[in-house]
Amino acid sequence: MADNAAASTRRRRPRADAQRNIEQIVRAAELLIARHGPAVALEEVAREAGVGPATFYRHFPSRMHLFERVYRDRTARFAERAVELAAAEEPREALIQWLREFITLGIEVRGVLSALISQGLRESDPEGNAEWGHTVLIKAAAGLLEPAQAAGAIRRDIDGEDLVTLIHGVIVAPEARASVDSAHRQASTERALRVIIDGLLAH
Repeated sequence: MADNAAASTRRRRPRADAQRNIEQIVRAAELLIARHGPAVALEEVAREAGVGPATFYRHFPSRMHLFERVYRDRTARFAERAVELAAAEEPREALIQWLREFITLGIEVRGVLSALISQGLRESDPEGNAEWGHTVLIKAAAGLLEPAQAAGAIRRDIDGEDLVTLIHGVIVAPEARASVDSAHRQASTERALRVIIDGLLAH
């Protein structure tokens, strides 16, 4: 029995090691993409993660495989954030805080998402592409929006998909204004969010 247990442990250990390597690579990718943008060298990601090139490419054969995993993890964590806010805040405050964090996240992963869209959606990874992420965010938005509507704090003629579309517009708008300095774009983004929030409130 003990031998069997030891053998089972040995069989599980490579899977745990592999998972740890994947997590280190994804964390390193998130850090370097935020710092340098989506054009960051994959070799630099591997060095930051503390893994060799062979290990890196075994888990992520291409840049798109890595981007899909980064996008999937960030999106899934942000959907969980909606649940946390719903449990900790009043419905209206939870929704508004989530929208603010949504814009911050969207700006951070904008380059990754643009790359995914430009390369098309891989059917082999249904959880990791833009279409999947859009659906997850709509569900999370609805989970915060509907309680706020039921409480009479938010207008009722809007749904989760409308909300995600509005925020997405705020996120991508600076792409068309590359000549404007970052401080001006930030101020413009904040004004747009205030307009959206004011329009959502039930008056």
